[in-house]
Amino acid sequence: MADQGGDSVSVWRVGGAACAAGYVMPAVVGAKALFGWAGWVSSPGAEAARKAGLWTGLAVGVALFFWWAVLRVRLEVGPDGLVAVNPWGTHRLGLDEVTSVRLGAWGAEFHHGDGFKTTAYALSELAAGSSQDRRFAELRAVLEADPDSSSW
Repeated sequence: MADQGGDSVSVWRVGGAACAAGYVMPAVVGAKALFGWAGWVSSPGAEAARKAGLWTGLAVGVALFFWWAVLRVRLEVGPDGLVAVNPWGTHRLGLDEVTSVRLGAWGAEFHHGDGFKTTAYALSELAAGSSQDRRFAELRAVLEADPDSSSW
């Protein structure tokens, strides 16, 4: 957002195979639903409408699940602090609340001074088996650019 004259905010989202699945799987199930409705239009009947309706409901369910679990997840780092949007909630942390940051199994782990930690799922590949090191190095570079984060 620096090009708009505001403060710079770095954003990460889930990438790799999980992101691709977040778009492909709902599209495939949605296409099956469309073919079901096309079949019903060509030969209307209760059974064809029932099958098309079931596929439509499944398509909506799959799309909502992938949006909730993969596509909505993000990590924002800016001058006001961190915002980690995970499937189970949104966590806001001030940069002064974070004592250390490490790479965990499900993404970056921001350790608080009181012993709690917040995991940012957006850096993970959601168990896709790929290395998160490059994305974690990007995060470390952004955090180390902040003069208050020298102890991380």
